[in-house]
Amino acid sequence: MIALVIGYGSIGKKHCKILNKIKNVKKVFVLTKQKIHNNFYKCKDLSSIKKINPDYIVISSSTKKHYKRLRQLNNILSNKIILVEKPLFEKYYNFEKLNNKVFVGYNLRFHPVITKIRQ
Repeated sequence: MIALVIGYGSIGKKHCKILNKIKNVKKVFVLTKQKIHNNFYKCKDLSSIKKINPDYIVISSSTKKHYKRLRQLNNILSNKIILVEKPLFEKYYNFEKLNNKVFVGYNLRFHPVITKIRQ
């Protein structure tokens, strides 16, 4: 499996490290302007994503860029798994057709119900 992480902030770095430890993941590409660690591959721009043809994509850029990135990925790729870090968007957008499976990462560890269950 080939993975792509869009955004290399604190959450993007965590995703890269975790993906790098999974045996099934052969390469981890990162789309960012920042300098990346040597064990990851740099994705230069959006046009090179189609050549990379990732199986799994994480969108961990700033929230205001999520919709634009998801729309771009949906136009150039299909049948991929895309994880969008929370929040999904900064406002409501309507997607008429999704060509990929899209999931939203949302950590509920501090949710009152989860806290009560732990107690």
